This record gives sequence, structure tokens and C-alpha cells, in this order.
Amino acid sequence: MLKLQEVKKTYRIGPTEVDILKGVNLHVRKGELISIMGQSGCGKSTLMNIIGLLDRPTSGSYKLNGSEIVYADDDALSEIRNRSIGFIFQQYFLLSRLTAVENVELPMVYRRGDHGGIREQSMELLRRVGMDGQASHRPSELSGGQQQRIAIARALIGKPSLILADEPTGALDTTVGREIMELFKALNADEGITLVIITHDPVIANQCKRVSLMRDGVIAE
Repeated sequence: MLKLQEVKKTYRIGPTEVDILKGVNLHVRKGELISIMGQSGCGKSTLMNIIGLLDRPTSGSYKLNGSEIVYADDDALSEIRNRSIGFIFQQYFLLSRLTAVENVELPMVYRRGDHGGIREQSMELLRRVGMDGQASHRPSELSGGQQQRIAIARALIGKPSLILADEPTGALDTTVGREIMELFKALNADEGITLVIITHDPVIANQCKRVSLMRDGVIAE
């Protein structure tokens, strides 16, 4: 599914170079439910951005679905990201002017080719996450847990091969966070969706089938 070898990321702050990732090695197989756990500042968000093709490593190699990622073509990277990766963030990032179903449809708007049946696909995903009854609601009319369910449905549209979730329960109370984790586990078990969850919370991390601990810019499994 994805394989990182000796991935490093260095930022320059004025005259100083700061090493954020110091040689990350990670192999995630198709259908895995894995957490990457670490405290703030350990590099896990930077790692997620690289896995999600939102940032580029300073050095090292990254293979996704068996193909080496080449960073020379921004359009190609955008195409891979749109077709292969779904994102779930702590703050949901739903567009306030759109309804729930329109937010779910949004990633398909940027795809090329025929997208017949988008509304049907979106409604089916809303049903899958228990939100079909709120399809016409806007984010301001939904609770935090409901908004996160909409964000999960949006991440699933177009059937990406990989879902990245960055602190997906961080803005939710314990009960709702537990419900979201149960939904993740069901999606993984029932549909074989590959999920990588970035978290600082050991309670969340330990609900995944595999836990990778990140510390000081490297992963120790």
C-alpha cells in the first residue's frame, strides 16, 4: 500500500536548519488499520503531510500503491492525491455554504472525466455513516460528531485506496469520539479500507490493529 524508506524533512528557519523527520521507515499494507502515536512536536503531522502528498520530503523514498512518488510534476501529485487519498481532519473543514451532501460530493468536482451518479454515491455514503437524514443540513446545523461523520463520508467518496485521519477525535467528547472510532473499525473490517490514524491519545491509538510510536522524528514500532 505505502512504503517510506529513510524519509527526512528539514526546514530552514532563518540561518538555522531544523530536522523534523530524521529517517522515517514505515510500511502499511492494504487493509490495515494503523495508528501513528506521538506527542506534539514529534513530527507526526509533518509525516502525515508527506504521506498525503501535501508536502515533500527533503530526502528518502515514498512508494504508494507500488509506484515511486515523483515530485517534479505538481499536477500529477494533485491527481494522485485526489484519486488515491482521503483526508479526515480534527477541525472537519466543511464548507459552510454547502449542504452535507454537497460537502461529500466536493472531491469529485475536481476529478476529470464522467462522474455520473455522484449524488447517489454521496447519499449512500451518508447512509453508511448514519447521516442520510441530515443530507440537506449545513455545517452550522450539525453537532461536532455529525460534522466529523460528514467529513468521513467526504473522505470515502471516489473510493480512495488510503484514508488519513489526523487527530479525528481531538475536538470531540469521549462518547462521540468512541462512536467515531467504532465507525472507523467497522469501515476497516467490513470494507477493507486502509486507515492511518495520527493521534497523541493512547486510548485512540490502542484501538487500532497496529500502533507505531513516533518520537523525535523517527518511528519505533
